[in-house]
Amino acid sequence: MQDTRILYTEQPVDGDKPDLTSDSLCSKINVQQYQINGHTVTLPVTVNNAAMLMNAFTVNAAKAQALIADSGFKVVELFPGKALMQLLAVDYRENDLGDYNEAAIVFPVTTPGESKPLPFFGALSRMMQGKLANFIYRMPVNQGFTTHAGRFIWGFPKWLSHVEIDFGPKIAFAQFHDDGEAVFSISAPTGGKTRAKPQLAPSLAIRNKQAWKTIGSTEGDGLSFKLGGQMPEIGAKHPLAMVLRELGLPKKPLFSLSISKAKMRFDGPEAVAIGEPFKR
Repeated sequence: MQDTRILYTEQPVDGDKPDLTSDSLCSKINVQQYQINGHTVTLPVTVNNAAMLMNAFTVNAAKAQALIADSGFKVVELFPGKALMQLLAVDYRENDLGDYNEAAIVFPVTTPGESKPLPFFGALSRMMQGKLANFIYRMPVNQGFTTHAGRFIWGFPKWLSHVEIDFGPKIAFAQFHDDGEAVFSISAPTGGKTRAKPQLAPSLAIRNKQAWKTIGSTEGDGLSFKLGGQMPEIGAKHPLAMVLRELGLPKKPLFSLSISKAKMRFDGPEAVAIGEPFKR
């Protein structure tokens, strides 16, 4: 994925001919069922076991807003001039869509018609409660089926790439490479015994000139949280790595967290024209 724009042409999934797009290989049966490349997926999609890690950063708000301007969303500023951004990775172990690894570049945002949170405490409070919408700017995965499903059902910007995740007893590590070039590597502490309470967090995406909103729930055991954390490694040549560098990385995260055994649930999406408010 060399294209860094919000509106881009999707790459064919490995093994597909260029004209066999996700839209041509998938169809909607009804509000709860989809045909995804020959297989039926029934909503809600559930994840019974996943391991995840995340780093949160403050980045240049003006540059972040310019990057996502075509989405119709507004980045959330933690401090004046400083927006929030997350780098994360998930190892899906038991999942309706299969066993795969996923990474993401995410911006907490407000949507058209939505009030923006107060700086710092308002933004942090909404984020920690899972009430702050997260715009998925990029979501590389390492399996083809979830690429088609994620695109067609929820509008997620998925494509096949190289994502490695290792959960150790004290630290979790993830690295994302694309087209043979490094994009980012992150780490987070593990070994926590805290339970992550259920959160209903909206995930947003842009696909086929529409804005998509999906409400997903996440909970789990083995939550580890740390203020700060280890500085990520950012690639030197890949266009996505250059985007991260332009935003101010590498630098230490605002905080780092991991969940060693997460459970998730994804319901159906709402899609509206870009720039229009969501109805729910």
